[in-house]
Amino acid sequence: SMESRARVHESLRRLNADVVALQEIGTTNTLRELRESLAAAGLDYPHWEHVAGGDTNIFVAVLSRFPITDRRSHARVSYLLHGRRFQLRRGFAEVDIQVTPQYTFTLLAAHLKSRLDSPLADQAEIRLAEAGLLRDLVDQRLRARPDLNLVVLGDFNDLPRSEPIRKIIGPRGRSALIDTRPGERPPDR
Repeated sequence: SMESRARVHESLRRLNADVVALQEIGTTNTLRELRESLAAAGLDYPHWEHVAGGDTNIFVAVLSRFPITDRRSHARVSYLLHGRRFQLRRGFAEVDIQVTPQYTFTLLAAHLKSRLDSPLADQAEIRLAEAGLLRDLVDQRLRARPDLNLVVLGDFNDLPRSEPIRKIIGPRGRSALIDTRPGERPPDR
């Protein structure tokens, strides 16, 4: 709706971030309209990535003020669950962003299966399988480049200590991701 678009626009304008990952974005035309309205408000994102997965209505996108130097997004990924083949519904955005001549980072943005029931399989099992696919990408990238500056983010649709979140973070050790959310939790947790 126009009201929800205005809210997203205002939130992004206030945030004034250099790089933004979006979940549940519409088509590339919707993303273009958002970029144009932000540019008119003085917030220019000349670099972008839009990823379509199996879902035909909502997508994942990245907006950046900095150049995107490489794109390895994953739109058509399938996996087996109880002997049945499923397709990743929303794809994963994977881009390299050049902040300065000396500093680049890789961003992996995901939107995992919602907690809504699915007639195809258990929603929690689907989300765990998708988290496993995301973790596989993390492991591949870190094996190839242990010193990689990697940011993994998105709407994981689960609780902080859930199995899918633990899977994404990975086992303790050099390849484990750092969960930045504990800084947001109340002190008693």
